[in-house]
Amino acid sequence: MSGPTFIAVVVLVFLARRAGSPALRPAAAALVLVNAPINLNQFDRNAQASPADWAGVRDRWQIAHAVRTAFCVIALGCLGVAIIDRPFERTAAT
Repeated sequence: MSGPTFIAVVVLVFLARRAGSPALRPAAAALVLVNAPINLNQFDRNAQASPADWAGVRDRWQIAHAVRTAFCVIALGCLGVAIIDRPFERTAAT
């Protein structure tokens, strides 16, 4: 997830918590599902000299990419649930 998107989800969680909104749980779930880029370990790799096990590296990257994509889709669903039905109205204290 990109930096601005991450910040937006953090703000959503903060506002939902401050308002005592039922949107807090799905927004927090979306925040937990946000993960770091999976390409960070490839920055120091030389494109001219591939690793000996390049097929294994490629396969692990594809699996990590599929898992990250699944988490992003689930997080998007959680955000959709969080914003339905005016999530920032204050709830009555019981």
